[in-house]
Amino acid sequence: MRTFIPLSTLMSIGRPDAYPVCYSSDSNVSWQTFSKSIRALAYGLSLRAEARWLISSQNTLEFTIQLMALLHAGKQVVIPPNLQSGTCADLASEFDAVVSSDIASLEYDSFELSPLTSLTSCIDLYTSGSTGRPKRVRKTLIQFETEIDTLESLWGHALGDRPIVATVPHHHIYGLIFRIFWPLSAGRALDTVLCTDPEMLNNRLTKLHKATIVSSPALLSRLPELAPLISVIPSASLIFSSGGALSKIAALQFQQQLGNTPIEVFGSTETGGIAWRRQLNDEAWQPFTGVKLVCNDNVATLSSPFLTDRLPKTIDDAIDLLPDGRFYLRGRIDRVVKIEEKRLSLPEMELQLVRHDWVVAAAAIALTGRRQMVGVAIVLTTEGQRMLMQHERRFITQQLKSHLAQYYDVVLLPRHWRFVDQLPMSAHGKLTYTAISALFTSEGSQHAVP
Repeated sequence: MRTFIPLSTLMSIGRPDAYPVCYSSDSNVSWQTFSKSIRALAYGLSLRAEARWLISSQNTLEFTIQLMALLHAGKQVVIPPNLQSGTCADLASEFDAVVSSDIASLEYDSFELSPLTSLTSCIDLYTSGSTGRPKRVRKTLIQFETEIDTLESLWGHALGDRPIVATVPHHHIYGLIFRIFWPLSAGRALDTVLCTDPEMLNNRLTKLHKATIVSSPALLSRLPELAPLISVIPSASLIFSSGGALSKIAALQFQQQLGNTPIEVFGSTETGGIAWRRQLNDEAWQPFTGVKLVCNDNVATLSSPFLTDRLPKTIDDAIDLLPDGRFYLRGRIDRVVKIEEKRLSLPEMELQLVRHDWVVAAAAIALTGRRQMVGVAIVLTTEGQRMLMQHERRFITQQLKSHLAQYYDVVLLPRHWRFVDQLPMSAHGKLTYTAISALFTSEGSQHAVP
């Protein structure tokens, strides 16, 4: 029988040895195997002096074992925003060592997985700030437990024993909570396979029968164009979506073809979950239990049990607040944008470009049309200008893309490039993003969002 157990006491209370913890492409993993792996690694880590440990595994089961072992060894968990080499290099001062499974000790029999202290067990996540390097967001275990309790109270009965099938990675907060922490606590099996296309998704759903899908607007919006939804997703499946707003058109297609719409979740690494909605006739967002928004002079302030210190926090999204507490989203008010549901700091990308020997100045801008993408205007150094004269323009852009690829996922790399003698400035010496936007008007239907 499935029992909900808080993360802090999960390993000390345990589950029956044969209880299914996760499914992989070719085998199932039982609680006995799972817990033994955590004990062995936790004991090995407890013998090490290093305090801060980076997790970089792309395998969901290995990642989960390493995370739980670090917490039970009393270590600080560090999860990078992506696995690009440049990003990990930039975070070198943030961790002392990188965890790997070969640290596990065979002499773990005497090591007990005692209950964790939820208020002091910490996980460091990173997100794009408005400028500069990734910003650290330290989350305590009690924050995750509180949010998971809320999710379970809302949808636990509907999910039942359904395993979790995902199209999103596990190292971002959405995947971390919905793919790992929530199913672990609730006793639902998680799936290690990352479904990156409709065929993979259909294969996993067929193999696991009824399942809950954890996905993103990027995939869900394109899915109806690639195949009839009923041929990929059984109509009984529950679907969660987060990372951005699902378009009204996509929601209507799901409603027409499957009889229901995805459950959309709005939040961020810093805030945790803020609200949810299921688009039918209304696009308003419903705050989670205990979450409240107040809007003054177009600035929204959040009060939430999922915040680190529970103090009110200003959010970077413009909203229209309704009398009943629900709200409509009206877009970002800073220069952090969402490209294919991945958060991108435009100032940070500009700084990374300027680090290249060929670039003296850069301005990045989000372009919207059929797809979201990034455009950049570049002022080249003398060396960069010489290279541009000697080579085709494509050679320069490819070199700059390779430079950025050390820090960003492929979908975030600029698709449109402009080389200018100088960036347009206002009389006060500030970048004029309206003028930068005009540089890309030749891109047809594309228009820029500063």
